[in-house]
Amino acid sequence: MKKFTPFLWLAVLLAASAYAPFMRGYTARMTAPLPGPLTPPQQEALTGGFQPPSARFLHKVNTRYRARKKDALYPGFEIDILRHPNGNLVVAHDETELPYAVALPDLLAVIKHPEEKTYWLDLKTPLTDEDLRYLQQVAQHFHISPERFMFEAAPGQTAERLKKYGFSLLLQIPDGFDEDGNDPLKRAQLNAQLTESLQKYQPQAVAGSFGKYKYLQAYFPHTRKAIYYSSTKRPSLKKRYLAQEMQKDPTVVIFMLDEYNF
Repeated sequence: MKKFTPFLWLAVLLAASAYAPFMRGYTARMTAPLPGPLTPPQQEALTGGFQPPSARFLHKVNTRYRARKKDALYPGFEIDILRHPNGNLVVAHDETELPYAVALPDLLAVIKHPEEKTYWLDLKTPLTDEDLRYLQQVAQHFHISPERFMFEAAPGQTAERLKKYGFSLLLQIPDGFDEDGNDPLKRAQLNAQLTESLQKYQPQAVAGSFGKYKYLQAYFPHTRKAIYYSSTKRPSLKKRYLAQEMQKDPTVVIFMLDEYNF
């Protein structure tokens, strides 16, 4: 094995010292405001109610092992909720995870203080009144305030039921919200669609991917946002700097990252 010479060590040190400033500048550009919005921004907040004590959430906490290991590191967990073929709700992202899916109470049972954590529950199935009564019972059993169960849902019956039962709603952003083609008419239609949904459901926040953040920042600057960034599956300074940039925006009440080092 070839030994490092002083010149190689110097090259490594120079590369390392340049990496951090590069990543900081890169992430700053990723979060920079859109140049010249095509329509005036929405001045009303259109969101309110419960706000998570911390915006720091971990993506896909779908196993007891992951929940236990990351318990002390993250104040918020994102959990996927899917309907099992037997009709029960389970913790799983898709059908491939069904063989080792667990019930939500079984996952919450390994968390030291489940009542102190906030949960982004990503729904993969519509919810019935029976489902919501069951989820109320789960929250009561673990002394979790129903507001701390924050359900991501699209406009529709499930969103209406969640509000009825006192749970928090993270309203999904319309498809294509970040694809206006620089067309003012298209932009106005997309903004009007989201405004109508926000006025109807009055959610705690809107939920969307990081790619939609700039558009929300430009056109809905006062609306609370739940943003996820999940493309980096390895340790990276980009994660840290993105989180720092998100912390500068007080309307970002959740910023969720992946962390795949189980």
